[in-house]
Amino acid sequence: MSQQIYKISPSDFAYLWEECKFCYYQKVKFGNSHSGTFPSMFGRINKLLQNSIMGMNLKDILPDLPSGIISIQEGYMKSVVIPGTNVFLSGRFDILTRLDNGTYAIIDFKITGPDEEKILKKYKSQLHAYKYSLENPAEGEPIKITKMGAVSINPEEMKLVNGKIVFTTTPTFHPVEEDMESFHDLIKEISDFLNGDLPEATTTCELCIYRKSFEPSEKADDIPF
Repeated sequence: MSQQIYKISPSDFAYLWEECKFCYYQKVKFGNSHSGTFPSMFGRINKLLQNSIMGMNLKDILPDLPSGIISIQEGYMKSVVIPGTNVFLSGRFDILTRLDNGTYAIIDFKITGPDEEKILKKYKSQLHAYKYSLENPAEGEPIKITKMGAVSINPEEMKLVNGKIVFTTTPTFHPVEEDMESFHDLIKEISDFLNGDLPEATTTCELCIYRKSFEPSEKADDIPF
């Protein structure tokens, strides 16, 4: 019997995989949906931000960024099955920028505080997943990714201007250094995990706690007759 192939999403690496292995297993293997961590409002803010910078040069947004025109927004990507595993990557990235040298940069904009250590820990694997998928697509021509990073957006001030509320922020760029060896180790770990047994529910996961509240009691009530 051929081994089952699983689709994994790069956006799950930063939170679901790290926070609740039980929910991750349920989502990938059985298709049990998970609402995610962030309210939909964050997605709307991110969408508005993307719309405002399309066609711009990255350097016009932040001098620390490489020179190149932001050319693709919310692109779909799907990788080949990763060698040594039975998983492939599928999902969407925020924006893709064609650099002056003909290669591409994958830069994600994150509405979060500028804690670099936390940002890199959270999103390093996600950005590497984008890179792998775009360089090893299931269909179409591969493109070379030579720059990765995250731009943190953290509102610093809000004020009313001509009947509209305007907030100001200073974006901060957090470059991600390429480390494909660690990325492949992570994917192999996830693949082995999915091929194993269902883990125990996580005691700190709100969804697991909620689900457990509907389970029948281990000790049946005494029958009063």
